Amino acid sequence: MRSKEKRDNRRALPKYILMLLIAAFFGGLAGFGAGIMGAGNLSGSITAAVENVLMAAAPWGIPVTSVVFLGLGWWFYAKARRIYKTWDGEEEAPIEKAEEDLSWALLMSAIAMLWDFFFVSVLVVCQGMWPMGRLGGLGMFFASIAVIVVHQQKVVDLTRRINPEKQGSVYDTKFLKKWMDSCDESEQRQMGQAAFKAYRAAVNTCLWLWAALIVLHYAFDTGLLPIAMVLAIFGVLQIVYTLECIRLSRKGGGART
Repeated sequence: MRSKEKRDNRRALPKYILMLLIAAFFGGLAGFGAGIMGAGNLSGSITAAVENVLMAAAPWGIPVTSVVFLGLGWWFYAKARRIYKTWDGEEEAPIEKAEEDLSWALLMSAIAMLWDFFFVSVLVVCQGMWPMGRLGGLGMFFASIAVIVVHQQKVVDLTRRINPEKQGSVYDTKFLKKWMDSCDESEQRQMGQAAFKAYRAAVNTCLWLWAALIVLHYAFDTGLLPIAMVLAIFGVLQIVYTLECIRLSRKGGGART
């Protein structure tokens, strides 16, 4: 067994070292270029230009993205609702299509929410010139969030009508736990696989963001706080995942890191 482990390590090590060397090379080039930008005061011009663009776009950001993505979300929901109303209760293919449309509807609402948080951040940080001032911008933000919540409630309610065994309301603080508990083993396994893939994507994103913020600091003097925030998220992901694996293994869940 040990010889097999050593053999696997010897095979993987050269590729791993090569990857590190390539990353170091391009990281060095990026750092050198960022240093030149900082020394030549190009970073200040770029920062000012980006802020001007964001301040000009901010007043229209929330209403436009809400109309686009929530419009798509309601369209997917309406498609699923029509399929459900005409479903004969036996054929699986139509109802599977309806459930897929509901998943797309939730994705659209999630994207709309991300844009809402982005543009309200522009309002706070860049102080964009909103037609009704900062209060008006916040009003549009909360109005969009309210529509998103209602949209998600409609999607969940239709999902529960399709699957009567499902439990939970989006307004319940324990909704996710109740929903998870009401899913069968196959659905829980699918959610576990999706969650693990999301975890791996988040970990990789944190690593890339950390490297990018180190380089950007030389050009834009971003400071330590953004780097610390990324590392905090990275740490939470790693620690919670490992502790949960330990807890599940003690319960006989068979989890492995």
